[in-house]
Amino acid sequence: MGEAGLSAARRPSYESGAYALWLNETINALGLSTCSIVAMSLGGWMALSFATTYPDKVDKLVLLCPGGLAHEKTSFLWKAVFFSLLGKWGQLQTLKLVGGNISSSSISGLGEDLAFASLTFKHFKPRTAKMPLFSDQSLHQLTMPILMLFGDSDQLIPAGKSINRLKQFAQQAKIELLPDTGHLIVNQADRMLKFLNLQGS
Repeated sequence: MGEAGLSAARRPSYESGAYALWLNETINALGLSTCSIVAMSLGGWMALSFATTYPDKVDKLVLLCPGGLAHEKTSFLWKAVFFSLLGKWGQLQTLKLVGGNISSSSISGLGEDLAFASLTFKHFKPRTAKMPLFSDQSLHQLTMPILMLFGDSDQLIPAGKSINRLKQFAQQAKIELLPDTGHLIVNQADRMLKFLNLQGS
């Protein structure tokens, strides 16, 4: 809800509980009793919100740099706001922040992606509210198999603090810190599918 595309225009607060309720209604409408969820960043926060509210409905959880385990880095927001005023060059700098150690050759191959992002944010106001932290009591609900991936150069969410927090409450979680990787985690489909298939067998 409240994201670019065909979602509902309404944007409830994070604290409202609306996102877990929305996902629960969606899963029920699909006729599913349980499901596996793969999510990244804000989507990871939403997945955690659902998994801690309806733990019996989540078979497996794959999280890429999720929010809600540690406070976001405020420096990123200010840099992103500054770069948003500087046109395409600013967008490129923001991409470099998000991508971490993404190479210039990789960026040059993202022309269509940058054009799409530019079009999106021309008509869409991104969220600026910080994602709330999940309470210790909530995180105790995470008893399902979990794979969490973080980049060691994440400029938005502190990887080390997030990893340590999840380890406290979900000792069964498989956690990997990816080298030379920022907040933008890509090319992990094989790793994630292996985890989902192994857990499902």
